[in-house]
Amino acid sequence: AGVSIQYKYLLFCEGRFERWEAFDGNRTIGAATSRAGSRHSLVPPDDELDVLPAPPEPRWSAGASTPPPTPAGLAEADGTTGVSGQLSALDVGEGGSVIVVSYILPLLITRERETASWAIDWNLDSVLARRASAGRAEGKRVLWIGCPGVAVAEADRASLTEALVHYSAVPVFLEPETQKVFYTDFCRAFLWPVFHNVIKAGAYSHSAWRAYCTVNRQFADKVVEVYEPSDLIWAHDYHLLLLPSFLLRRHRTAHIGLFLHSPFPASDVFRSVAVREELLRAMLHADMVGFLLFEYTRNFLTSCKRLLGLEHEFKSGGFLGVDFGGRHVIVQVSTFGVSPSLLENHLPDRLAPPAAASTRDELKDLRAELDAPAASPRRLLAGVDYLDRFKGVQLKLLAWEAMLAAYPRYRAGHTLVQVMVASRNQVKLVADARDVRADIETIVRRIRASYPGALHYAEVERLSLAARMQLWQMSDVIVYSTVREAVNAHPLEYVVARAAGKLPAGVAVLSEFSGFSRVLNGSLVMNPFSTEAVMGALETALEMPPAEKEARARKDLAHIRANTAEDWARRFLTDLKSMQRKKEDHWMAVGFGLASFRMVGMGADFKPLDTQQVLLSYRAAAQRVVLLDWGGTLTPADTGFYDVREEGKYEVPSSVLTTLRQLCADPHTHVMVISGLGRDTVDAAFGSVPGLSLAVEHGFHYRIKSGPWQQLLPGVNTSWREAAEAVMAVYTTRTLGAYMQKKGSSMSWNFSSADPEFGALQARELQYQLQAALEGAPVVVRVGKGYVEACPKGIDKGVMAERFVGLVADAARRGRPAEPLQFVLCVGDDSSDELMFAALQKRKDAAAGRGGAAPGHDLFTATVGRKPSDASAYLADHADVVELLGMLSGVGSSRSKRFASAGDLQSLAAAAGGAARPQQDENSRPPPLREQPVRRSSQSYNPGA
Repeated sequence: AGVSIQYKYLLFCEGRFERWEAFDGNRTIGAATSRAGSRHSLVPPDDELDVLPAPPEPRWSAGASTPPPTPAGLAEADGTTGVSGQLSALDVGEGGSVIVVSYILPLLITRERETASWAIDWNLDSVLARRASAGRAEGKRVLWIGCPGVAVAEADRASLTEALVHYSAVPVFLEPETQKVFYTDFCRAFLWPVFHNVIKAGAYSHSAWRAYCTVNRQFADKVVEVYEPSDLIWAHDYHLLLLPSFLLRRHRTAHIGLFLHSPFPASDVFRSVAVREELLRAMLHADMVGFLLFEYTRNFLTSCKRLLGLEHEFKSGGFLGVDFGGRHVIVQVSTFGVSPSLLENHLPDRLAPPAAASTRDELKDLRAELDAPAASPRRLLAGVDYLDRFKGVQLKLLAWEAMLAAYPRYRAGHTLVQVMVASRNQVKLVADARDVRADIETIVRRIRASYPGALHYAEVERLSLAARMQLWQMSDVIVYSTVREAVNAHPLEYVVARAAGKLPAGVAVLSEFSGFSRVLNGSLVMNPFSTEAVMGALETALEMPPAEKEARARKDLAHIRANTAEDWARRFLTDLKSMQRKKEDHWMAVGFGLASFRMVGMGADFKPLDTQQVLLSYRAAAQRVVLLDWGGTLTPADTGFYDVREEGKYEVPSSVLTTLRQLCADPHTHVMVISGLGRDTVDAAFGSVPGLSLAVEHGFHYRIKSGPWQQLLPGVNTSWREAAEAVMAVYTTRTLGAYMQKKGSSMSWNFSSADPEFGALQARELQYQLQAALEGAPVVVRVGKGYVEACPKGIDKGVMAERFVGLVADAARRGRPAEPLQFVLCVGDDSSDELMFAALQKRKDAAAGRGGAAPGHDLFTATVGRKPSDASAYLADHADVVELLGMLSGVGSSRSKRFASAGDLQSLAAAAGGAARPQQDENSRPPPLREQPVRRSSQSYNPGA
């Protein structure tokens, strides 16, 4: 019971596989619950081919006694106190749902001993909870996925799953040992300190990492079970960083948002993580990644740049964007708030009698101390913190002790109330909690002994929202000395509690490392590591005039009411929904494992090169042009400062040379190899191929077949290279990891191995220096990804390719008999080759725009490797390029017959992996390729390609 099975039909014809069913996703069978509540282990399918039925169970029942929740306000990840409120109507599209995924469901779940039934209510202290009585927006569905937060025996899982249907919640049940290793060993003991900029030697464990992967995969499986193509998926926090990656493997077009509630560490700290690239790439598989503060956003973007080489840019609307594999990942900075109406309903005078009595019990020790007959009226300074080293409670107590010693007037009539909450998400704290408790209790005993009545210290399992609101109304000042914290909603609660209770305004003293110290401008901000700074802030707060307190409180209250939890959730989901929906055909999965897997955006028409179409067009063409890059296209690519092709003993493989000789032997085929290397290197490699045209130094010199060497722009002055080399030498000395390259007519300064930020600054300055030094010279200075290049104006591979095609076309028209150029194939692998693709496409478009009877030539452009490109298609690697050229040479050998036998065409097409098309009439030609949209390459520039 409780087990569902996913399945899908395959269509076979005469024992041969034809296709899968024509829809995304899978069918699901099993674990169905009838309206009467009876359970069935399996439901017999009543299926129709190619029709995916609606799920048998509704996401929520309109008649349920407790309506389902909507996304609510958040505070800090992993249970830091935060209050959420109801969310106004969410417009997620017709029939669309929001699937909110968090490690722990925002519910309080207990088992009634007498009836053995489940008691479930919304947990108002959870970061994602909301009041069940808040109602729902009609027609909008929100589904919650997460662990129940309590131990559930396997025999009870089915009944709890059924009970949670009324809360629109789907539980994820983890094996106890797996959950312990996942949460305690990896999340709390490893990720939590790292994300708070603390590196612990030996904290990483490969077995814990495997548990982390396993749990994230289980969450992904649960999401897939309920996911529909129109849904939005909203994942939360550092527990589920791998979830976007696992989801995209199953649904390429899933709309995924990820919000990190914890801080994100500095790049130098994040680099210490053994699985840093796996985590970073997985986060980038979300469509939108949200952070609470720009500081954390900056750290994330810096890590993307340093570890993955990804640049970011500002997008309209106040977003930051990262291009990752052709995908545009939006990075959002959005700090949430609280729900004032929800907080006001938990004020002491608005509670029902039973709730009011329970709240008084939570604070009975404090009230007993304050109401003691011998006690004098006291002003309270309060703070509620988790038993966590990052909360900086020791620093707060030390500063209070020093203040009492330095200012005797505060020893009487003033009490610091420090409440420690010693549980978090119903999971025990990490091992160092005992050390933190011991440090705090030592200071507490010392203060109590020296200054009786100046400190009230209590450690509780949980402090309810109502109890906190009552404590805030009793306190003149709140004090938080956190040393590293994403966000803590207590200061917001404090401002609302004082204002809603019509009490005099209080003062919030906040650490500068607290998230809301950047938001509440009316608070006093201090450095918790400076005892003098904390003492000064406390004294200022206690002595502040009432008028100033009121002015500060009004400013903070206005911000709180304008930036509620509902507004934050609505903003995030609206922005996620507004992103363009992805189409299945536009994306391709590349790589294996978390470190190398990525979803690459290819564009609507970016496909593998149709080899059969190339063969047919090549055979039918009267005149043909083939343009080829060298490194990475005809031979494996060489990267970095070492290029094996420049070694004196390097030889091009004989199979490549033989194929080029066969192609060039056909007088109707004109082949040119265009390289960035020098004339001697290229001539030594390909000079033995008769009839092969060569272009070197990106076209600075070229040779048509066996003719003389010429310059693309005759008479170009190259004396500027000495000045450019001198300037680059200075920056090479000053930039560790940078080096110079001389590539024929151009000079390149490569900083791809230098510090990314310093290298980029130096590159920008070098660009200005070169432009000033070379002013007046026929030179263009370009800055690309990892390089600065100075090269002659008007000389690049695109100009050379266009020139060669034009020369061949003119010669063909002047021939006897005149034969039009009808076929152009261009293949390259890096960004310098993108110039060829763009130039040839522009030339073809211009010819089509002029009209005329001639349809122009068929243009085939292909990049080597699956990546964003201006090319219309791709080939897998250089071996596929050589194989294609070999097939073309076989077609060319029968050029005199114009068309060989159908059997010959079938064999060539079979080698290309497809069936041949029917033989065409002598005068017929295959239709030209559909024009392709422009795509920008993300590849780094290789001057030697």
